[in-house]
Amino acid sequence: MTPASRLDLSRAYTIDLARSLGRLALKNVRRTNEVVDSEYNSGEWDRVLNQRAWLGGRTLEEFLIGQSTAPRLAKVDGRIVRIATKDYYRYRIGALSELIARHAGETTSLLELGAGYGANLFSLSLDPHWSRLRGFDIAPNGIEAGRQIAGHFHLDDRVSFDRIDLTDASDPHFGELAGGTVFTYFCIEQIPYAVEAVIENIIRARPARVINIEPGVDMLKLSRPRDFTSRIYIRSMDYQTRLFKLLDALDAQGRIRVLARERMAFAPTLHNDGLLYAWEPR
Repeated sequence: MTPASRLDLSRAYTIDLARSLGRLALKNVRRTNEVVDSEYNSGEWDRVLNQRAWLGGRTLEEFLIGQSTAPRLAKVDGRIVRIATKDYYRYRIGALSELIARHAGETTSLLELGAGYGANLFSLSLDPHWSRLRGFDIAPNGIEAGRQIAGHFHLDDRVSFDRIDLTDASDPHFGELAGGTVFTYFCIEQIPYAVEAVIENIIRARPARVINIEPGVDMLKLSRPRDFTSRIYIRSMDYQTRLFKLLDALDAQGRIRVLARERMAFAPTLHNDGLLYAWEPR
């Protein structure tokens, strides 16, 4: 791992910005339910389920890290570095658990909304601190892949999956959130036109604490090339930009209490740069 050079960064920002501006010019991305399903349930999660790469991994950690030694520019401990892909994902396992533990309070049990096939939950399961990890998603291929991975690595007693529609206030699985510690990780980004409804549904479910890790523009400084590039990328992908303003407004109204705000110290690319809000319903 070495610090990214100015030349590395200049090239990467230029390429990233050009791609984002191209998407904006073509106006070919609108994050509808059909687009999200195509990218994830029928796309990424279908690929994970059908490839069954976990069967070739000797250990869960090996499966999560992968074998790629290809170099990439990534954010590690707040710095942009050049690092081998598998080294980044090895680092991420510990960084994610430390981050969540720092904001989760005394609990050792977590529920993830928008868990996909459970990459975050399986990473957390490598830390014995977490006794119970439950993932919810709307994508059946992600849920099925997660269940198969849990079974293969004998984690059925600690890691489980089920379906939830975050936009449906009557979904019965909202009942499982009551009194629990809930987190999202680049999930609400996918439903930019339902942010208010989803947060209302979560508040109504009465979890003890919520940790939202999502893309946002609120802490970006446009005088910095990386922040400017991130802002254009978020806009070009039609990701949500209202969540953190909404949480601040709810805090001011006395409906929730915001406990922490911070910018993520790690990211796999220059533009997957998340913000974290930890809060609890009042």
